Amino acid sequence: MLPLKKTAFRAFGGMIEPYLGYFDSLKINLKKSGIMTTTHEYLCITLLYSFIAFIVALLAGSFLISYTMPAISKTVSSYDVIYYYTLAMILSFLAAGGMFMLGYYYPSMKSKNMKNKIEKQMSFSVFYMATSASSGINHVEIFRMLSQRGGIIGKEAERICNDVNTLGMDLPNALQKAAARTPSTLFSDLLWNMSTIIITGGDLQKYLTGKTKTFMNQYRRNLQNYSNQIALYTEIYITLVIVGSLFFIVLLSIMSPMIGGGEFSLLLQTFLVFFFIPLVSTGFIVLLKGIYPSE
Repeated sequence: MLPLKKTAFRAFGGMIEPYLGYFDSLKINLKKSGIMTTTHEYLCITLLYSFIAFIVALLAGSFLISYTMPAISKTVSSYDVIYYYTLAMILSFLAAGGMFMLGYYYPSMKSKNMKNKIEKQMSFSVFYMATSASSGINHVEIFRMLSQRGGIIGKEAERICNDVNTLGMDLPNALQKAAARTPSTLFSDLLWNMSTIIITGGDLQKYLTGKTKTFMNQYRRNLQNYSNQIALYTEIYITLVIVGSLFFIVLLSIMSPMIGGGEFSLLLQTFLVFFFIPLVSTGFIVLLKGIYPSE
């Protein structure tokens, strides 16, 4: 156990242990997000970070109060001191609570992100598995070859191979174990069905070929939706950012005598051209990359 974990466990382990039953959802999210720690340890670390956030916020608030109160008012009453330090305490508790909530929901956010990445890679990963299965190679070899493609599904395939080759599990049990821990329902169903087919001696290649057609049809529909979204976002970008910025620059030039002269107008135009437009453009690029239907 790392020093930080040891410190957290010693400080909060006994206090948290009676309440572990209330954190079953956190336990599931930790498993699905791939965070390799127990619920007890994770809660102890989260509480430790919350305590640190409380101390830092309290010290920062006290420091700011000590230096700003004399500057604001030459006569500081005892009521003012009590009010400001009470406010600092409240903000410190809010900082600690915010840190705890961030730690509590982080596994859930991470598992959702993993789910989106898995489902974006599903179409071509299943196609790759179907192609490998059609060559008649060993079922374990299919996942070994899939692991070489990389990506989040490649990492999951590598874990399946390790369960089989290192831990000595048979492939159906390794697939069921992977299906239980993955955050994606689609990928979980695929692994469960593959496990059932292998156990019953069914035709795995036929199943994967059928799933490839299904996922590719869905991928084509997603591409069509993506092209429609691009057209919409392009119109918004051109109308609001490009045309709006040009209109604002012309308007500033006309109204510059009424809003502080040419220097202030030039400052606003510089901010618009060199900061606002690049920032919004970067935001649009990130948005379009995020909704792309494949990795």
